Amino acid sequence: MKAPARSLGFAVTVLLVASCGSRTGLFGPLPDAVVDASVDAPRESSTDASRDAPVDAPPDVRLDAALDGPLACVPGTFDFGLARPQLMFVLDRSGSMAFGLDRTDFPPPGAPSRWEALRDALSQTILPLSTEIAMGARFFPRARPNLFDITEACGQDPGQGIAPRLANAPAILDVFAQAAPLGGTPTSAALDLAAQQLSASRAVSRVMVLATDGAPNCNGALDPQTCTCTAVDTASCATAADGEYNCLDDRATLATVTNIFGVRKIPVYVIGIGALGPFAPVLDAMAVAGGRPRAGSPRYLPADTPQELGAAFEIVKNSVARCTYITPSSPDDPDAISVTVDGTPIGRDPTQVEGWDWIDKDYGHLQLFGAACATASATNVAGEISCRDK
Repeated sequence: MKAPARSLGFAVTVLLVASCGSRTGLFGPLPDAVVDASVDAPRESSTDASRDAPVDAPPDVRLDAALDGPLACVPGTFDFGLARPQLMFVLDRSGSMAFGLDRTDFPPPGAPSRWEALRDALSQTILPLSTEIAMGARFFPRARPNLFDITEACGQDPGQGIAPRLANAPAILDVFAQAAPLGGTPTSAALDLAAQQLSASRAVSRVMVLATDGAPNCNGALDPQTCTCTAVDTASCATAADGEYNCLDDRATLATVTNIFGVRKIPVYVIGIGALGPFAPVLDAMAVAGGRPRAGSPRYLPADTPQELGAAFEIVKNSVARCTYITPSSPDDPDAISVTVDGTPIGRDPTQVEGWDWIDKDYGHLQLFGAACATASATNVAGEISCRDK
């Protein structure tokens, strides 16, 4: 437990940051009602905190249990069926999500905040697919954190968030009404927890989508004297109590994304909400490490307007919903398979830009990319598989 003076110093720092604006991804802004609640209300009990957090959705047993095990190699020509993917959203609820999309303070009357624009774009994207794709979500930081306690301001909701399952879109969207944006940007921890939950299943393809408006922070192990400070007052990391929690946590977050894609084999789409300024290269690096970067610049999916945010989610939706397939046989040699789309041979592309590649060969999951994805349907993807000594 931190000493009261240290915690109070952090809270004062937060209030000062909020009062003079923000670059992005910080602990503010603080609406008056929230500030008053933080000052006057006693700290929530663990029971209250659990009640406030999003409730885990019940598991979809058929999707969550990898009952079949790895596939055997059976030679022959097969039609490939569309996979029913699991899609996990990791969504930024930090204080700066209350800002406007094109500014570093509150939006003018009639204009949406980043939080509102995220809700609207997500609603348009996931509601039509609610019965087709098993979706889940983790929001970060925790709902209604006590900003006088750094462990809450940078903490995660109890439990595992909303577990992926069919017909889950309304449950995800309901979270937007449960708590306003507030607190820090513990991106690395949120991604790691979401990946752990998603990795419990290998029976379907898995995809993660990070939507964030700024630089990751909340790492108390960083050196406030030498770090890149994400606060408006860049000197405050070195001078303020708990200033290390406003240090840019780029290395740990990039390592987390690299592990998720490289080791857990879960691709991560990165959506950057609003003007990111000097922190855009951080999201660029995360998008590349996540295995699903844009071809141009920036490498992440930019969303400076509501239209761009909607378009970013459409890109993810089209790829996830249309382009992952399951083979009924897994070749001994990963190249001992020919894939066709509407009768046209498609080459394997390990760079996952144009053609097809394995997502999980042992379980028969492959994905189409580029033009192959654009022309694929639920019924026109097939392949011939060869096996050793068979």
